[in-house]
Amino acid sequence: MEKTDETKEINTDQKIYAVKAATGQERIIAEIMYKQAKRIKKEDDDDREPVYSVFYTTSLKGYVLVEADNPGAVEDLARNIPKTRGLLRGTISIEELEKTMFPTPIIEEIHKGDTVEIINGPFKGEKAKVVRFDANKNEVTIELIEAAIPIPITVTGRDLKILKGEK
Repeated sequence: MEKTDETKEINTDQKIYAVKAATGQERIIAEIMYKQAKRIKKEDDDDREPVYSVFYTTSLKGYVLVEADNPGAVEDLARNIPKTRGLLRGTISIEELEKTMFPTPIIEEIHKGDTVEIINGPFKGEKAKVVRFDANKNEVTIELIEAAIPIPITVTGRDLKILKGEK
């Protein structure tokens, strides 16, 4: 336990559990779980809080994340909620969540000469070679590999997927 300036105790032992959910229903399930957790907290005679937060992220499809002291509290919370498919074994670390919720931008990993695939736009599915990139603007200039005449095309970093990096 840590104490803040306001002498409020913060429990650093909470764990994050993942509840399997129907894909596309994460928000609805999270809202239902949140309301149920609030109701349970009001009805609970003890002063303990087994469930601290319920959240989901669009980058982690098919899962609702619950912060709680133990997996039993999460199982009880999710038991009668429709479209939940059970609890994932084990806990999820904060580091894993950071990687999922805040992935490193592709522009930081891309280099001149890399082979990339265009995943968005009119050239979707085409392979290209990186000619140059501007990390500040998040722009990458590429040339299509299978084109008869190499024409430089400028796209944003989020429209690309790295296939092979130049060593």
